[in-house]
Amino acid sequence: MPTSDTPAGGATSGPKGTTLPDRKLDSWGEIASYLGREVRTVQRWERTEGLPVHRHEHKKKSTVYAFAGELDEWIRKRQPKDDPAADDAFAYEQELSGTDSPIDIVEPPAGSPAPVPTADSVKTPAAGKRVIVAIFTLAILSALSLGVYRWLQPTISPVGKVRIAVLPFTYVSGDSKPDYITDGLTDVIRTALSQLDPQHLGVIAATSSKIVAGKPITEIGRVLNVSYVLEGSVQRAGNQVRIDVQLIQVSDETHLWADSFTRELSDVLQVQSDVSAAIARQILATLPLPPQPPSPVRGGTVHAATPEIAQSRHAYHQGKFAWGNRYDLRSSIAYFEEAIREDPSFAEAYAGLAGATAILGQVPNDGMPPGEAKPKAREAAQRALQLNPRLAEAHAVLGNVAMSYDWDLATAEKELRRAIELNPNDPTPHEWYCHLLNVQGHNSEALAEAHHALDLDPVSPLFHDVLAETHYFGRSYDATIEEALQIVKLHPGDMSAQFWLGSAYTQKKMYAQAVETFQRARQLSGDAPVMLMAYGYAQAFAGNPAEARSALLKLQQLRSSRFVPSLYPAAIHVALRETDEAFRLLELAYQERVDRLVYLNVEPMADPIRSDPRFAKLMTKVGFR
Repeated sequence: MPTSDTPAGGATSGPKGTTLPDRKLDSWGEIASYLGREVRTVQRWERTEGLPVHRHEHKKKSTVYAFAGELDEWIRKRQPKDDPAADDAFAYEQELSGTDSPIDIVEPPAGSPAPVPTADSVKTPAAGKRVIVAIFTLAILSALSLGVYRWLQPTISPVGKVRIAVLPFTYVSGDSKPDYITDGLTDVIRTALSQLDPQHLGVIAATSSKIVAGKPITEIGRVLNVSYVLEGSVQRAGNQVRIDVQLIQVSDETHLWADSFTRELSDVLQVQSDVSAAIARQILATLPLPPQPPSPVRGGTVHAATPEIAQSRHAYHQGKFAWGNRYDLRSSIAYFEEAIREDPSFAEAYAGLAGATAILGQVPNDGMPPGEAKPKAREAAQRALQLNPRLAEAHAVLGNVAMSYDWDLATAEKELRRAIELNPNDPTPHEWYCHLLNVQGHNSEALAEAHHALDLDPVSPLFHDVLAETHYFGRSYDATIEEALQIVKLHPGDMSAQFWLGSAYTQKKMYAQAVETFQRARQLSGDAPVMLMAYGYAQAFAGNPAEARSALLKLQQLRSSRFVPSLYPAAIHVALRETDEAFRLLELAYQERVDRLVYLNVEPMADPIRSDPRFAKLMTKVGFR
């Protein structure tokens, strides 16, 4: 593609056939406006068809410009078949705008550049293939399900708060797809914007942004309830990496700002830091935020991108992906541990390891005895804070550990509120603070936190599960059923939604529906212990003690090969009215430090034993006075 700084002279003919003096277009926005297309379309034309765009190269970034005469000549010779993807967008834009192509295209371009290699043409390592397959599968499921999410009503944002989504940056050329560049850049930018002005700028979380990526801008704006979208691409040529980024206003799809940055790939981590800082400064200058912004944003100093550091970041982002849906915690832990091995000073990887380990040891995952999970999670979180005392994620994990394993509700509140203060745009601390409020019986405040998490991650099934759970603890069973049914329509394999749906049916004495729901959940989960417990509990109340005892036997058999909390058989004995055995097992669960004991304070399943003095004594031991 042309890169000369020397302009072509002479008169030019504009898109509508008018004769113009030689005209220089000084930005992607001007180039796109001249051609009557979107910025991303003309950027794609430059990458794939050699649209004549020039660059002023600087040390830290490059600026683009073009000449009208060269663009006219390129358009005159262009064939649509040269870039089917671009022309699909081209036709779509014409359909929306009602405009015709500016010039009839009659002959192919002369001297078109050779196509740039893509990730598809290069061998990908086996581990990378598995990740790509997983991402591809999620993308397909997300695309199929996005339409169903029309039932979602966007949460009303705080008055005066500007909302933006950072879509995953795309990788458009190179040898093998370097996820640590694209994922890392997207994550760093999202983090920078989240910390920019949290009281006035809301940044949508990664899960929802990934689900809607590729949808029309207006659809993204409606589903995520955002006014602005930031998107970009990364292109690699040898040891150079070019990052193109644009800020789009959703209401009219205006491109408010676009820029390009070219740097050495060997310095990619510093590039991520510098580019995110530059974008943050531009956001401050462009969006309608208050006139007194926080202190100036500067790029940080980061490690050089050695192969070890690059692999560490790659493993970290794979771990974050696995952590995002909470269904593959062991893989998440393995990736975070790899990231730490490659870079022992990587604070975020320690925080990720802490979070995944803490959750693995809790109901309903039960993948590690609580006595083993607690010290590992705490140690990793404390190490993260030694490396970065302002890391919100690590404070959130300490709050989770204090609540779930120590039953120290005061410390839990302090740590979770600190995490929210440091990063109000992270939905996970709001989720865990919601749980804390639930166990204390503050249901209205818990609902507010659940909605706050959803406001930040609107189409994440995880936070819809949390909303269904919170309705359940508030004993709003109809609301629980309504929310859970909507999740199950989208994600039939979502175990949490199945659990809360069946639990609400049980409390409404709709035992046939409860048993059916838990039977289905048992099949989908491969007889997960928590589903066996819920099934046995429902069967006991349905008047089928033999089925309840069958579930008890199955739980006992599972204990020979894995950790099964004593809380589970205790619950079935509660339903069978075998109170003494239930309390014996609850005492064992206390010794095991099973996290869910603290929830018994508000758990409807405990109602049959709530008036027993032994129950009040148990609640005192887990932190309630």
